[in-house]
Amino acid sequence: MPTFRRVLSLIVPYWKHVALSAFCMVMFALLSGALIWMIGPLLNTLFTSDSNPQAILNTVQPDVAAETSSGLVRSISDFVGGIKSWLQGLVDKIIVGPTSLDTLRSLCTAVLILAVAKALFFWLQGYLMAYVEQKFIKELRDSLFIHFQRLPLSFFHGARTGELLSRVTNDVMVLRESLDQGFNRIIREPLLILIFVGFMVILSWKLTVVTIVVLPVSFYIIYLIGRFLRRVSARAQERMADVNSVLEENVSNMRVVKAFGAEAFETSKFVAVTEKYFRSLLKISRLRVLSSPVNEFLGTVAGVIILWYGGRQVLGDTLLSPDDFMLYILAMFSIIAPAKSLSSLHVKVQEGLAAADRIFEVLDTRSSVTSKPNALKLDEFRNEIRYDCVSFAYDNGVEVLHDISFRVNHGDIVAVVGPSGAGKSTLLDLLPRFYDPTGGSVSIDGVDLREIEVGSLRSLFGIVTQETMLFNDSVLANIAYGLKNSTREDVARAAKIANAHEFISSLQRGYDTSIGNRGVMLSGGQRQRLAIARAILRSPQILIFDEATSALDTESEQLVQEAIDRLMAGRTVLVIAHRLSTILHANKILVLDSGRLVQTGTHAELVDVPGLYQRLYNLQFKVNSNGIGSGKIHGQVS
Repeated sequence: MPTFRRVLSLIVPYWKHVALSAFCMVMFALLSGALIWMIGPLLNTLFTSDSNPQAILNTVQPDVAAETSSGLVRSISDFVGGIKSWLQGLVDKIIVGPTSLDTLRSLCTAVLILAVAKALFFWLQGYLMAYVEQKFIKELRDSLFIHFQRLPLSFFHGARTGELLSRVTNDVMVLRESLDQGFNRIIREPLLILIFVGFMVILSWKLTVVTIVVLPVSFYIIYLIGRFLRRVSARAQERMADVNSVLEENVSNMRVVKAFGAEAFETSKFVAVTEKYFRSLLKISRLRVLSSPVNEFLGTVAGVIILWYGGRQVLGDTLLSPDDFMLYILAMFSIIAPAKSLSSLHVKVQEGLAAADRIFEVLDTRSSVTSKPNALKLDEFRNEIRYDCVSFAYDNGVEVLHDISFRVNHGDIVAVVGPSGAGKSTLLDLLPRFYDPTGGSVSIDGVDLREIEVGSLRSLFGIVTQETMLFNDSVLANIAYGLKNSTREDVARAAKIANAHEFISSLQRGYDTSIGNRGVMLSGGQRQRLAIARAILRSPQILIFDEATSALDTESEQLVQEAIDRLMAGRTVLVIAHRLSTILHANKILVLDSGRLVQTGTHAELVDVPGLYQRLYNLQFKVNSNGIGSGKIHGQVS
């Protein structure tokens, strides 16, 4: 579906507001035309000394050219003349009085009433469209955010944060401005032009034919400018995404920036992208402002031609009367404002369509991880998790897991070890369906994960990662994240189990203390204990750990490890192990290397067998003369 039609389809739910707004625009245009038409009676009233204004207003200047013509031209002249006589008669009934002063009084009253009604319809139309615009934009932003929640992790791994923010903020705002310009003008301006052109035709259709010759040239030039501007606008919005991306990365990594003294480097990088954005905007402005003077110049040329041609006819008393000619000129120049507005509207609409293209590009991105219709809802994990010949490759086609098979029994503690890049995190990311395997299957209790409703599947899991993700909110809100019915007592109980209650109580506002962006106000150990408390509160049946203690000091590690031990009790656990000392009592250890499962067994079974596990173990523990680990950790697996 073309972008323009697609945008319009999103306006359909607000058709009542749009229809009422359109009616108000029609009334505004008609009242504007009526005010212009009143100029004729005003001129007659002010510039005649005849005591009988009725006789003056009923006098119609003969069209000499019409009298000497025949056939089609004469028929058109008669038809147009009849409309003019009808309009003049209608005005006469409303405003003409017995004297010129009475007529002037009635005329002033009529103009005042028309002006008030015109202003009222203008306000009402603006308010109705403001509601439609703001509601439309709100719904569009909501749709983008909701769609983000449905997209797989792979989409976010391949996209810049600033780019995504730009789609929701800048692109939506550009589209809103386009709607604001468009819907406020799309009916009003063409109707005003139509009314004024109608006046011109009624006053002198032959002179009007000369007037409109230049219009196709003007509109074609504006069309060419607008079409080129759409391409330029799309590039400018990409530049704005670059600005957002650099800004977001800088703020998120400010500690690193300051630690490396890279303020000048970051400043130069930001200035470079804002310079590109500035040049794109400058190019847009250069094209945008060009349309207005071009249209105004062509309109002026048309005005000069009409003044010369029509003025000669008036002076020769062959085409129309002087007062009709003045009204004609006024109507003609009244077209310039709506015509300029309409021409700039085309330019603005092209900018909005460029923004809409970028928005729909995101909305059209389909998630590879979705629940099937009538998917099974799994409320409990009973028996086993099974990986059966599982392979996985990212969108770039590079395979990171190859033909992996193993089983996890209910209540087991299973560790996954291996060097950096072996595929450990990817292997466990398949379990809560952050990704789907490209080969083989993963199942719980004999049911393929792809047959299970995604929400019910993920409700079984509690996940604690090495990089703790916290929100700029209170301690209470972070622990109870995603759980609407948790009480303060429930949160405190989970915090005590996680060894977090004591430090939380020492904070200035206790559980109501805000912890800053990503929990920056807390230490690493405190953040980890909040993450564990969050997992405890969910009471998950299956736990996934990306070793949560590897980056902590000894005291914090001891507190966090105690909390982890409490959390693991009675649950099925899968842990990505960086420190092998934490998995000595695992029921099963999976050893990965380059995406392949190369060894399986317990610590006791693997440590004495030459292979990758023994090598990793020896790297982490000092080896005595007998080759037995002394137990003192001096390194860790990345």
